[in-house]
Amino acid sequence: MPGATAKEIAKKLGISAASVSVALNGKPGVSDATRQRVLIAAAEMGYSTPRAASDSRQLCFLIYIDPHVGIVQASSYYTFVLQGVERAAKELGCRVLIRYYYANRSFTEQMSDILQDIDGLLVLGTDMTSAQQSELGAMIVNGSLPFPAVVIDNFILSAYADCVGNDNLYGTKAAVSYLIDQGRRTFAYVRANQRVANFEDRENGIRLAIAEHLGSDAAPLMVIPVDISPDRTFQDICSWLEQCPALPEAIVAENDEVAAAAIRALRSRGCAVPDEVAVMGFDDIPICEMVDPAITTVHTHKEQLGSEAVSLLYRRIVAGETAQSIRSHGCIKLALSTRIVVRGSTTSLERR
Repeated sequence: MPGATAKEIAKKLGISAASVSVALNGKPGVSDATRQRVLIAAAEMGYSTPRAASDSRQLCFLIYIDPHVGIVQASSYYTFVLQGVERAAKELGCRVLIRYYYANRSFTEQMSDILQDIDGLLVLGTDMTSAQQSELGAMIVNGSLPFPAVVIDNFILSAYADCVGNDNLYGTKAAVSYLIDQGRRTFAYVRANQRVANFEDRENGIRLAIAEHLGSDAAPLMVIPVDISPDRTFQDICSWLEQCPALPEAIVAENDEVAAAAIRALRSRGCAVPDEVAVMGFDDIPICEMVDPAITTVHTHKEQLGSEAVSLLYRRIVAGETAQSIRSHGCIKLALSTRIVVRGSTTSLERR
């Protein structure tokens, strides 16, 4: 339902229009759960922020979805990015149209009705595989878009496309280095069957840290293959634990939802976390503090991803640039640093 209003979203969710407005504008006053419900409904219904002035610019926040991957749909991560987009756009006097874009479907079919109405495109690339990076990069650079575009939460290194993302490689490397400093020497990596570019970088970060700190003495990295959906992840980890001859000293997960499932699976087997097995997550979303023990994780600046992308896109718009002209001006690949947030799921082995 393109062009849905805040009142229509409120009616669908059975909450007040005021609560919807608070959630969409990133203001305090509603719970995180309500805010996420509102943002998800806004994306589904094609919500666009009201026009503040006749010359206000409209940005499109395009949520790239691959049904065969499903990471975006299985996680609340993108709702935090969207909060940053909405906040920054409002400060610049821009409106934001929120829309899903499905992989393996025609770009023209999905976007033709809005191409003439928007001034810039923000593409959330969380679900993007390495192969799709090339496809999307070609679409942006060679597709004759009449406006600039910025990819969020992914780096398309093979194309002249502006990108803003997290430093996944060194974020995970730092996390494993921290666990090694705590005395952990054997590691299991919960590896999603759905491989996206960000997960590939995180896996490389794990292997890089082990090679750098433990060298030839390192025990082989155990790999726990899982489906990314929370229920399947739990079942897959439980199955792996039943067949595992010896527990690792630490489990490193590709995101916080997977880390939470790992803690559930370990506790169902009677394994003490972190005394027997430490667990490390990635992203730092609210679920980290909703499990026992709370999850030590790699904090990513989710809202800042959105705000930095809007700032970059706005500068391109004001300069009159398009996705094609950026090639001659030089594209920007902006990587945001990460930090480790220590909670109860990790501890030094010396404390045992």
